Amino acid sequence: MEGILKGIRILDLGRFISAPFCGMLLADMGAEVIKIERVGAGEDGRRLGPYKDGISVYVTAFNRNKKGITLNFRTDEGKEIFRKLIEKSDVIIENFRPGTMAKMGFDYETCKAVNPRIIMSSISGFGQEGRYSHKAAFDGIAAAMSGMYAINFTESGPRPTGIPLGDHISGIYNALAIMMALYDRERTGQGQLIDTAMVDCLFSVFETRLPGFALNGVDIGVVPKYGTGDPLACPSNVYRCKDGYVCLHAGTDPNYKRFAEVTGDEGLMQEKYLKIEERMADYFTVDKLTADWFAGQTVEDADRLLTEAGVPCGIVFNLKRILEDPNSKEREMVVYTEVPGLGAVPFVGNPLKLKTRPIENRERAPLIGEHTDEILKTLAGIREEELAVFREKGVI
Repeated sequence: MEGILKGIRILDLGRFISAPFCGMLLADMGAEVIKIERVGAGEDGRRLGPYKDGISVYVTAFNRNKKGITLNFRTDEGKEIFRKLIEKSDVIIENFRPGTMAKMGFDYETCKAVNPRIIMSSISGFGQEGRYSHKAAFDGIAAAMSGMYAINFTESGPRPTGIPLGDHISGIYNALAIMMALYDRERTGQGQLIDTAMVDCLFSVFETRLPGFALNGVDIGVVPKYGTGDPLACPSNVYRCKDGYVCLHAGTDPNYKRFAEVTGDEGLMQEKYLKIEERMADYFTVDKLTADWFAGQTVEDADRLLTEAGVPCGIVFNLKRILEDPNSKEREMVVYTEVPGLGAVPFVGNPLKLKTRPIENRERAPLIGEHTDEILKTLAGIREEELAVFREKGVI
């Protein structure tokens, strides 16, 4: 079955995570995504772990379902080839430092002159404009300056989130922006420039934290008053059981009533605690009584009892359990992709589910320049003998 984005061609100049991840989401949906890498070594991510037998799986995690070519933008021939690709493409995705595309000779206005319908999508740490736009950035830098590290504050100080949220969230936002730009192009016939900043994307998920600070002076750069608990609801925390941990959210009054009835604990079943205002006023007592109940349960028993009662809860899964969980297969969130030299390796699937257009293609990430000849022959009109010359000169 054809993907919903069949017929859309994307030139992916991305490296590391944010732009390649964005391109992969769209490739999963049927877009023809051409990953363009530098001649020789390819993108920097090809030398990052995790490794098995000296083989990196980093690039495969963010580049499945794409085709791959190499191109030297420092040569006149390479620039001319790229212009030909722009003529026949819909979108360019890049995540270089602002100004790099202009130095290469391909700022948005130049690309627009080649193809007025082209959409250029640029991801950077701080955006193409603004006083910090010149700063180099990786995920951690954007996370620090967005407030994300401070919101994850502990007694030992601000702490990383453990995964590159900035890269992934900006990739998702960027894919959304590309879809809106494609929709707008259907009406106007014109492409446009998309400016996505990682720091903006991370800050956008701070929901009530900003007005909370403005109105009540509650900042994020302090040790949370309620520890790991939800500052807006009670009981809502991660609780230790005999053999693991369970996350509970019984903060709303109906859910709390059901939770208290499951526990049968007289302290939790007090009439006053049926109102969230009273529970918040006596937060630590309610949290302690809740913790005491969980301490006497196994994770499976606690999860079963609460789920049967309709109380929101979930066992804290590690990667081993996620990999083995039947739901991961049922939801297609663990997909196996062939990695040369390693065989089938599990990767994270695409969470987008369109019933009439299911994702069926699970192609591995391309090897460095794997599809160069195919793409340049069909899209740039380059003959076989020219390819050999270009390869000898280091153009491709």
